[in-house]
Amino acid sequence: MKQKKRFSGWSVMISVCMVLFVLGLFGMLIINSEKLTNYLRENVLVIVYFDTQISDEILSERNAEIIEFDYVKSAKYITAEQAAFDYKEILGKDFIEVLGSNPLPASIEVKLDATKIPENLEDILEVFGKIEGVSVVDYQEDIVLQINKNKKVVGIVMIAVALLLLIISLVLINNTIRLDVYARRFVVKSMQLVGATEWFIIRPFMVKSLVLTLISTCLAFGLVIVCNVLLTNWVETYGFEVSSIFKSDITIYSILFAIITVLGLCIVLPSTYFATKKYLRLRINELY
Repeated sequence: MKQKKRFSGWSVMISVCMVLFVLGLFGMLIINSEKLTNYLRENVLVIVYFDTQISDEILSERNAEIIEFDYVKSAKYITAEQAAFDYKEILGKDFIEVLGSNPLPASIEVKLDATKIPENLEDILEVFGKIEGVSVVDYQEDIVLQINKNKKVVGIVMIAVALLLLIISLVLINNTIRLDVYARRFVVKSMQLVGATEWFIIRPFMVKSLVLTLISTCLAFGLVIVCNVLLTNWVETYGFEVSSIFKSDITIYSILFAIITVLGLCIVLPSTYFATKKYLRLRINELY
């Protein structure tokens, strides 16, 4: 009997652990997708070009002014001389000798903070355009539009998949709990026949489910972290530096762990309660 109970407990814990692992893995996928989207948005440069006669001192002041904006992550100014030097390195020729002068303007390369970028980027470009000495504000519009479009599509797909996984998890865990209680239906009925109250009978099952769920959550979350680390290392073997993008964030991981725990408890505890209560309502001949 003890071996059967122990096996029953292990089967419940493994089933709950695997379901929560899949949910946690999906949650990690959502987190990493959001991080990747933010990384791509932050690496779309907004280039602010200035009049050719602007001095290096004023350019430095404009750079400091731009950095003060909340939605700006970083800003780097490039003087006309530096731009000419960089262009010369690319061409391999001194084009200034051919043209007689440097046609390249001074500029500031701006990277935006993805968490604070408004949906309408035109508002930011308009603010940059009003800075004194600015002639043109340029940015990779096609890339920004594609990123926003892909983010919406991925968001819709992930919501649909999340709902599907939640329904499947509910059914699987509920069936596992019902089978566990079914295996001990005669014990439940015997306790009721000797005068035990309903809550006295249900409480041990609830406590057991609570403990198994907490253990399963810890195991599932540990597996999720291990998979995330292994996947990151595997991707980096192909030359992609993604560790900086998918770096560990204790706050986000804590939230994910809390969500997995709450989901597990919200599924397991009600399933245990209603499955046990079901056999308390049955007559003895209906247990067979």
